Amino acid sequence: MKRNLYFFLAHIDDFEISCLGYLFKNWHNYDKINVFIASTWEPKKAIWLKNLEKIQSMIGTKINYKSLNYNQRQFNKYFDEIKDDFYKEVDFKIEFDIVTHDINDCHTDHVACNQIAMGIFKYATNFTSIYSPSSINFKPNSWISLTDTQFKVKKECINMYNIENEQSYTKLGYYMENENFYNIGKSYHMENFANERHSYYETYRILKMEV
Repeated sequence: MKRNLYFFLAHIDDFEISCLGYLFKNWHNYDKINVFIASTWEPKKAIWLKNLEKIQSMIGTKINYKSLNYNQRQFNKYFDEIKDDFYKEVDFKIEFDIVTHDINDCHTDHVACNQIAMGIFKYATNFTSIYSPSSINFKPNSWISLTDTQFKVKKECINMYNIENEQSYTKLGYYMENENFYNIGKSYHMENFANERHSYYETYRILKMEV
């Protein structure tokens, strides 16, 4: 039986960096795909909408997108309000899966999203957390391979962003300095799946899965 899918993410760009593999592999299993981004950030909005059009065109299906419009780095201050806004968007009458940030993450906004999503963990059919560049002690148990075409789209989408447009105190860091940063999942994958020879991977942690 098909169900709804909810990506619940902190920031514009989190989807392209961490979630495309899940979407490419699983989109056909869902009646409705929803992307809820908790924060807003004006310099990225137009880029995200263009990327969203490209992604929708590639899979041939519509993605329901909504920004909850909270300021970055203030999720703990508005925790209950964000939780309320997200829960109101979930249709509890229809089975659903959640993809969100992992608890082992250095970014406080990511951790807040994880805690909010965990509040409805028992109602979800499947619950998956994502690897982000700020994850620590991440313990993946799922790897999703990307085709050459899918990986090309991922790179094109991420390359639209610029660290200079980040809401950052230091302006230090990167989006992706070389191909290894786009393909972090492969390094996780190589040891435990030595018989597989795909070129590109994303990595996830499944917390709950219907068998």
